[in-house]
Amino acid sequence: MHFSEAKRDGTFLKFFELVLYVMFVILGFYISFLIRFRGDPSPINIDPFYNNIPYIVIASVFIFYIAGITSTYKESLFENMLIIAVSLFLINVITIAVMFFNRGFAFPRSIFIIGFIIQYVLILFSKIMILQYIKRNYQPQSILIIVSKEGSNLITEDFLSGIKGNKVESICKTVDQNTYRLIDKVDQVYIDSNVSNEDKMDVIQYCSIHNKTLYVVPNLPEIVLMSSKVKNYGDIILLKVEPLSLSFEQKVMKRVMDLVLSVIGLILTSPLFLVIALMIKLEDKGPVFYKQERVTENNKIFELYKFRTMKVDAEQYTGPILALKDDPRVTRVGRFLRTTRLDELPQLINVLKGEMSIVGPRPERPHFAEKFNKEIEMFKYRVFVKAGITGLAQILGKYTTSPENKAKLDLLYIKNYSLLLDMRIIINTLKVILKKESSMGVQEDDAQDIKTRLLEQFNIKY
Repeated sequence: MHFSEAKRDGTFLKFFELVLYVMFVILGFYISFLIRFRGDPSPINIDPFYNNIPYIVIASVFIFYIAGITSTYKESLFENMLIIAVSLFLINVITIAVMFFNRGFAFPRSIFIIGFIIQYVLILFSKIMILQYIKRNYQPQSILIIVSKEGSNLITEDFLSGIKGNKVESICKTVDQNTYRLIDKVDQVYIDSNVSNEDKMDVIQYCSIHNKTLYVVPNLPEIVLMSSKVKNYGDIILLKVEPLSLSFEQKVMKRVMDLVLSVIGLILTSPLFLVIALMIKLEDKGPVFYKQERVTENNKIFELYKFRTMKVDAEQYTGPILALKDDPRVTRVGRFLRTTRLDELPQLINVLKGEMSIVGPRPERPHFAEKFNKEIEMFKYRVFVKAGITGLAQILGKYTTSPENKAKLDLLYIKNYSLLLDMRIIINTLKVILKKESSMGVQEDDAQDIKTRLLEQFNIKY
């Protein structure tokens, strides 16, 4: 294949974008010095900045990378604004720390305020220009969906809203010669996890040979095979599949990070604890904290701490039920705490005690864990690691995401665990907290209308 015929994956644009943003971070600091010192900063002020540019560059590349700032073309403008703001805030915090340890005391505080504003404007303006360029040059993709006869994960509101801008050409419920003729006519193929392994392997092989982009909804064996290592004994090639758990070394590193972050978090948020406790007491004089049994690693039961957001004895007559939208049991203060996620802060105590981790599958209540374990095959494997305050399912899914798909995301996290992944999840959690609702998506009525029209078009009933 000639280079001119190869598909572009956007790597060059992402690299250019990353370099541009790092340059803007440095430029923002430099311009802020010129503004602060009226165009003539003295060496005692500007030299610490010059000396620490390499550290600022490293911090910028690291934060921009784990925040995924170059992979946001599908995000809204508001979400891009949040990602830029969170990234620059963290870069400035790291820069302040570097200046302190390198004795850069001549780096005035006003530089960071002015610099942040300049950096934000430059990067946001560039991001808007890049998004406009991508939008103008984007070619809508034709899509074929292959599902099973029993049902589909792909004919859902979330999926159909996610492929907005592309066109579903056909939906197949069987894999036959007609399926392969349709594959030849489309750009992308999506195949559901419920399709038989034999048909799935045939489609994978055909798409690979015919240079078609294929997306597969994974089942448990496919998730387990992810990140497998290639080994060979003589001329025999083997795939080494690691256990679906963390190694001893990984558990030690994760625990050290949990201890450091929970201690720092509790120290920094201690004033918030006092304010929130006062707000809860003033509203109904009830208890400040709410303790609830949850399931963590190896199915151990522990008491999870939260700020109380519901009326006292809210489940006295209903028993354990999942939280509802506009739940009448939630207090006014509780509604604010839930919207801002501040009700989760006491879980830092659970992390400090070793019952939870900062990042991991969300702990489920024993009643629902037992129910989901029976109904969903993958759900029972989530307890191979400690439960977490936040996780992959919380930043990629929605509150309404099904337990099955949340379980898949949790298993993907366990299979691909690394400290770098934990950091990416923590930074993206900051972005999610600032949003009105986690990955809200399209309105339910609009998504249902899309689904209905597609099902009618292809005469499929589910």
